[in-house]
Amino acid sequence: MKNYYEVLGLSEGASHAEIKKAYFKLVRKYTPEKDPETFREIREAYEYLKNVREEKGPSFPRPADPWAGRMLDNILRWEKSGDAEMFRDACEEAVNYYPDEIQFHFLMGVAQRRAGNTGKSVKTFENLVKREPENKWFQRELALSYQERGYTRKAAPAFEKALEMGCRDTDFILSASLSFKELGWYAKAQALLWDLANSERHWSREELPELLDAVAGLIVSSQQTGKQIPECIRLFKNTLKQYSIYLEEYADIIISIMGAVLVGSRKSEDTAQDQKEIFEILKESFHSDLSVNALSLLKQEALAARMYDDDRLGDTIRHSIDTFFIRDEQDETYVYDVLDMKLCMLKEREEILPQLEILENEYPECYEKIRSFADRLRSGKPLDHLKDSMQKQYAALDKYEEGGRYFQLYPEEKRRSYGKVVYQDEEFRPYVNPHKKIGRNDPCPCGSGKKYKHCCMNKQNA
Repeated sequence: MKNYYEVLGLSEGASHAEIKKAYFKLVRKYTPEKDPETFREIREAYEYLKNVREEKGPSFPRPADPWAGRMLDNILRWEKSGDAEMFRDACEEAVNYYPDEIQFHFLMGVAQRRAGNTGKSVKTFENLVKREPENKWFQRELALSYQERGYTRKAAPAFEKALEMGCRDTDFILSASLSFKELGWYAKAQALLWDLANSERHWSREELPELLDAVAGLIVSSQQTGKQIPECIRLFKNTLKQYSIYLEEYADIIISIMGAVLVGSRKSEDTAQDQKEIFEILKESFHSDLSVNALSLLKQEALAARMYDDDRLGDTIRHSIDTFFIRDEQDETYVYDVLDMKLCMLKEREEILPQLEILENEYPECYEKIRSFADRLRSGKPLDHLKDSMQKQYAALDKYEEGGRYFQLYPEEKRRSYGKVVYQDEEFRPYVNPHKKIGRNDPCPCGSGKKYKHCCMNKQNA
């Protein structure tokens, strides 16, 4: 099938540079004076191809029949309008009138897929591939139609064959990588995306979402294979650095990718510095309140994840991460949870002290949240009064809250705090002498050392 590429002596898929070079070479040979007809064909081919990106498909010669040409013009107008159903109907009508015009079949297959008739599209391109097995564009569209139809097991091999035939446009590579991952071909998807995202190509502002999509897919694939996680995160960092002036515009995409970056960082120990640099780049690039707030939340999540994975930190510090560093102070249970963790830290003071050193040196953002309390723990001064004060407040709130660790881990403190006998059924019953009336100012019979009116009397009247 002769087409515009053949007019210029090129194979399908030639680059714009190759098209331009071939054109100037031919027009010097076939000048308008010497061979006006050939010159016209060369000029027509060049004008068409210089504005056609490879991903838009093959070039077809204009139909010789004038009426077929008018039908083609009508089809292209409907394609440009975005009306998928009219585009499809115009194509099917053209195929009925001109069944031997192959480009009408090609356009019909594309239109059928856009209109949601994926089964018909598959059949159309299966027939075209059977008709011209070596046509990479037919193979390309068949792979896309299989994918759209949900034929996962057919799509992946079709994508692989089209790639081998030379289909390398960005949209196709992204679709192919997705198909490979759906079939479990993670290594192939990763290799494909790596070549795309790590190329020396300069991406335009409008193309940046496609590049970010490729990098995101690459990071996810690296986690699934367990290979090249640091390299993929570093590539993401370098991409952000190179296109920093556009990052605010695509903040929502970048924030979503950062979720995958955080997961990848937890699986690799060699990404801490890269993650830190990524946050610095985004801090300089994000300006709107929405993106800045989203970045702040991500940074907290990253910090929390690092602390959760730090084996040097014990359970009490890990449980305190959410309370001290993520939770909103306006939450109803915030005061109770803070008391819960601080009491645990008081009880485990000797174990906590070396962990405070780690927090101060390696997690300064977190340490600042508890600096004053940490200073008291480190002071070496008696902490009994502080503990009693906090425990009284904690016991009062514990009646209404659930999930506290302090009384669960240290039931003896619960008995001391309530001044009650703990039965096996976990119910607490006050010990009161029924044969003697207790005065308001008498020592409380629970043994707390307080006056009855300041202890169990208030509890009974509550």
